[in-house]
Amino acid sequence: MKKNNVMRVFALMLALTLVSVCAISGTFAKYVTRVSGEDAARVAKWGVLLTVEGNNFGTKYAAEDEAYLEAGGEYSVESYNGEDLVVAPGTSSDLIDAGMTATVKGTPEVAARYTISGVVDDIVLKAGTYTDYTELVKADDGTYGYTKEFTLEKDYSPVKWNLVISKGTTEFNVAEDLYTALSAYPDLLAKAEALGFGESGCSFFSAIEILKKVAGNDGYKNIVEAALGNVVHGGRNFQLDVTDDGVFTMSYDFDPNKEMDYTFELSWEWAFEQIITVDGEEVADPIVDAADTYLGNVAAGVITDDNANTTIGAELTAPAVQID
Repeated sequence: MKKNNVMRVFALMLALTLVSVCAISGTFAKYVTRVSGEDAARVAKWGVLLTVEGNNFGTKYAAEDEAYLEAGGEYSVESYNGEDLVVAPGTSSDLIDAGMTATVKGTPEVAARYTISGVVDDIVLKAGTYTDYTELVKADDGTYGYTKEFTLEKDYSPVKWNLVISKGTTEFNVAEDLYTALSAYPDLLAKAEALGFGESGCSFFSAIEILKKVAGNDGYKNIVEAALGNVVHGGRNFQLDVTDDGVFTMSYDFDPNKEMDYTFELSWEWAFEQIITVDGEEVADPIVDAADTYLGNVAAGVITDDNANTTIGAELTAPAVQID
């Protein structure tokens, strides 16, 4: 009996010892060092919105001649079927309140390059000698015919294209403002005027080509930047160029967080006549009148001439891309 009691006491002490060991082993753990951190980011804003829209040509153009208007006339030019888009001397995109327009808006948090490029299918009568259809001449035998000729020393492109860049109420008229900026360089101005870049302006395609020819690349860049300073800002690396095949490209790099809010309008004008001075008197240039008349006859199918292109068109593309 006594032996049993001893065994019971021993078993109880052993159980208490095991409980104590478990408790101690759970309290005194090995060395542990921990650290935690947290960070987050969001996608940088893009939000650049682009548009290209507008119609450059019309089926009819309002008359401007006062006597014609007073007599009840309304349009000076109108396509025969009311559907074909047409152009003629004296017409312009302003007369139909039209023009191709590209816009860019946004304030991205990344550097962005905006490019606008365009190509036109222009009306051209190549340099050469042609029949003059402006005057019907009476021969000695009493018969009449178109026996006179006129000569173009260079290709004749009657339509003057222009590009206007605007931000708010501030505008940059490429052809006109480049001429104004060029006036600060009298020697270059004289050379440019000799090539046809006059005060009355010329197609901005020609303006760029002439300016690059007389000023060289560095001089051209300085003149362009001076002319553009009041309109395009907030970035760098402005490029304005025309390739040999008549494609113009304009691009500009905007720094991050710079507002992009610009409008680019491509417009055109075909002058009704070009005035020259002969013996101190201002008269319409007969060569230009003869060339215009010749183009009109080609368009009508009266004559066929592969040296004449009587169709016109324009195409604009305007992408914006992130700069790496």
